[in-house]
Amino acid sequence: MFKKYKNQDLDVGFWWKKSPKTPSDYVKLLTEQLTKISSLSSATDVKKKGQEDCSKYLIGLKHFILGDTEPRPTTEAIDELYMAILRSDLFFHLLSHFQDLEFEARKEVMLIFAICLNYSKDNKLVAVDYFISQPRTINLMLRTVELSLQQNGSQDIFLVTGNMILECIKYEQLCRIILKDPQLWKFFDFARLANFEMSTESLQIINSAFTTHVKLVAKEFFINSNNVAKFIKYINRLMTHGSYVTKRQSTKLLASLVVMRSQNLLMNAYINQPENLKIIMTLMTDKSKNLQFDAFNIFKVMMANPKKQKPIQDILMKNREKLLMYFETFGLDIQDPMFMNERAFIIQEIENIPRLVQSSNSENNTINASNGGIGNNSNNGSNLSSSMNNINNTSSSPAKYSMTASTETTPGALSKTNSSHSNHRLPGFQEMK
Repeated sequence: MFKKYKNQDLDVGFWWKKSPKTPSDYVKLLTEQLTKISSLSSATDVKKKGQEDCSKYLIGLKHFILGDTEPRPTTEAIDELYMAILRSDLFFHLLSHFQDLEFEARKEVMLIFAICLNYSKDNKLVAVDYFISQPRTINLMLRTVELSLQQNGSQDIFLVTGNMILECIKYEQLCRIILKDPQLWKFFDFARLANFEMSTESLQIINSAFTTHVKLVAKEFFINSNNVAKFIKYINRLMTHGSYVTKRQSTKLLASLVVMRSQNLLMNAYINQPENLKIIMTLMTDKSKNLQFDAFNIFKVMMANPKKQKPIQDILMKNREKLLMYFETFGLDIQDPMFMNERAFIIQEIENIPRLVQSSNSENNTINASNGGIGNNSNNGSNLSSSMNNINNTSSSPAKYSMTASTETTPGALSKTNSSHSNHRLPGFQEMK
């Protein structure tokens, strides 16, 4: 990827115009050039020449590190260059002057950064260890994304810096720094930007930050109840007010987290909030079958909870018949055995929900389409919301019901009571408590 193009010789003659004596001189010259161009007004010939020189220095630096020059640099010289890059805090200076660099130069910075992160000596990731001890570069990287929205060429700065953040997330110690930085929450807002590329990049950063190192996230992020509450707030906002892609990706992320045993704190917090159930039931009526399925993967966890709180039970009781009608046609075209077992399990759980006995005054109550109940429609989504129950008002009056089906579920088993499915258990949730 970093080799010179076919039939194109790599000209590194510019390195010798200022006679660098050692590899560290290369870094020194680049740093001096960065300081020079930042002090110049834009659109001047002198600044343009300085930007071009920075681009040349960065290209040469990349090829030198890769040993892709003639004569080939020694291992000792390459090691010296790495150490000079780190000792000079070069990436901090590059990020500080990112808006002054040319578009291609920013891409070179990203590539050199990724190469440096992978640099090891004596079985140690030298650059990673450096950034752990000096985290200001990672912190600046996160802020640069936000600052780019106020600058010219904001999109390419946003995307290049975003890729650098994604490279950091690959390393657990650097991911820890990112998870602890309050700037991380800004990416939930960036995910709702109208610009598709920026929104997608932000979603990728969020997804990677929370799924690459799941034990780290569980033990050091979701262990904090404030982080759990804030995450639920932000992820719900993405699932309800974003574009289709934003809704889909955020719903998939949540679904992947709540089924992880290591994320029990998040799972328990999410499935016990009635407002969350309303959101998921509403998503199950979306016109997109993919989004319906993603929402189902969260709904099944809520249904598998053996200790549902009363507000949750009230919503489910009030929507019992609509849910049963919904699942009559939901997923019939999916032949995956695990899904079919899960669907059968959910249907049995819904059948076990007590029936509401409505008074004569409430028999004619209609369903409010905007509040998340589920209706009967063969397309599972296009018109389902038109017959949804008014679940936002489940507590407005005492519910009268009779126990027409058993609602007792044994923690640790979650087995079905219907004889035809007596041996079925929902995979992954047998030990939910």
